[in-house]
Amino acid sequence: MKKFLLGFIALTVLSFSACKKDDNTTNNDTPGPVKITYNVDGNSVTYHAEAENAISYAWDLGNGETPSGQDVTGTYTFPGTYTVKCTAKGRVNDTKATVDVDVTEGDPDVFNDVNVALSGYNSETGESEAVWVWATGPGTMGDGPRISSPDTVYFNPIDDSWWQSEEGDLPEDGLDDEYSFKLNQKMEYVNNFGTAFMVNWAWAASRGYALPGIWEDVAYEGYEAPQASWSVEHIDNINDTLTFETNINGTMMPGAYVIHLTNHASIGMESAGCDYQILKLTADTLWIRYDNTFPEDLGNYYDPDVLESQGAAPGDPDEAYLKLVRKK
Repeated sequence: MKKFLLGFIALTVLSFSACKKDDNTTNNDTPGPVKITYNVDGNSVTYHAEAENAISYAWDLGNGETPSGQDVTGTYTFPGTYTVKCTAKGRVNDTKATVDVDVTEGDPDVFNDVNVALSGYNSETGESEAVWVWATGPGTMGDGPRISSPDTVYFNPIDDSWWQSEEGDLPEDGLDDEYSFKLNQKMEYVNNFGTAFMVNWAWAASRGYALPGIWEDVAYEGYEAPQASWSVEHIDNINDTLTFETNINGTMMPGAYVIHLTNHASIGMESAGCDYQILKLTADTLWIRYDNTFPEDLGNYYDPDVLESQGAAPGDPDEAYLKLVRKK
């Protein structure tokens, strides 16, 4: 019996020690060193991270992309050396690592006509020289109901008959913004606004901005433009009955060209729009439209019955047209 008790006590001590050792490993709140491996395939790079005790991974791929996950992929528009950062997040502390990645191939289509016209790219200096500002006089901004609801808003028939904003309709300090599309490694979109930034009334409450009235657009002085990147997507026409053409430097090109902005950036008003359909693009003029569909939860901020009585019930489609010109 005595031998049995001694054996039982010894097993209990060993079991306790083993559990205690495992618990120390499990409760380690700081990830171990981060090991980054990657594979370059043309202008696409796949990444993998390993760190003991990490519960998640956050990346900065050096090109404006900030994905999350243990395995991620980045696409690089320009060749060059990119500093890639990975943060392994623990229960309390984080561990970071960086690696320099050489990309020898870029996107061969980056210098297409649309990108060059939007950026004002100068092949001799390698600089993007176009700065877009609001057009003066009538037609700077239009807003009206969508006529129909096709399969995609990008092929919505354009009706600019109500494009009738007059000079003085909008606050002057909300129309002093300057916009630039940079053809560089990060494809930067830059919004340099002066005194204030225009905020769309329908979204101001959800953004935390003060509004003087339900239907007024407001020039907001507390706005901070986010760092953002841009790209242009060409979308083919869906079928023979739902088609669209885009005026690019005087030539009607089939399909739609859509400007995509990252990080909730916007052209003109801070609103729902991060995607803008190009209607007409020349070296000096940029006409665009964006879909400003009211969110279903707009009633949390405004009375849905009031909105409906004034022709803009939550969920109803709406769109805006913007006209910009190149700064001389």
